[in-house]
Amino acid sequence: MADTRGIILIVDDEPATIEMLSEYLGGKRLGVARAQSLDEALAELDRARPDAVLISLRLGGADGLEALQRIREVNVEVALLVMAEQEDEGRAKEALTLGAMEYLLKPIDFDCLNRAIEKALSAAAPMIDYAETPDAPAAASTPFGLLYTLALEVFRVTRPFSPEARASVGTGLEQAALAAMQRGVGGEKAEVIRALNQLRNMIRFAHDLGDMSAETAGRLDEHMARARRSVGLS
Repeated sequence: MADTRGIILIVDDEPATIEMLSEYLGGKRLGVARAQSLDEALAELDRARPDAVLISLRLGGADGLEALQRIREVNVEVALLVMAEQEDEGRAKEALTLGAMEYLLKPIDFDCLNRAIEKALSAAAPMIDYAETPDAPAAASTPFGLLYTLALEVFRVTRPFSPEARASVGTGLEQAALAAMQRGVGGEKAEVIRALNQLRNMIRFAHDLGDMSAETAGRLDEHMARARRSVGLS
């Protein structure tokens, strides 16, 4: 796939949909990886290293929103594009709060798909590997680099949380950090500010509830302060 502009992982339990999208994306000089279940998607995420994931909210017996969260657990950076049936638009909007960049309603409008893919490719960055990734990505002093680093630190903090802590504040911390990073990619300053304010409040809640030590909260606050300054906040 060296001569392609990027790689898109299509996740849908309908083979006909995968074939249709594969043919269209192939004509756009894009490499395609395919999966019909969450397990296959996670395997392809590691094998193909896609720039974006185009995933259906209906995956047989699996819940599409849970699938998004699972993908985020192993890769906080890959662009997520959601496909949904007309009656699932409400859940598709909910996917945006989990870090999805865009949602598309079926039947797919190819003009909308093309714009979403181009946006995803422009935001593509190297996949995170917690075992090998340094503390900060390249160009860490840029607004996106600082938001990336903040999100990475949040995930490092929340991974060891107990199930109770994750249910009360852990998921909220991760979602707010991802939202700030994803909106930063799209240059949506107002949304970045909103997500950072939410994240700051969640850090305080986690500390006050005893789920996060003062030292950890202080470290996140330092990353938060740098990210806030990068978008013009005090």
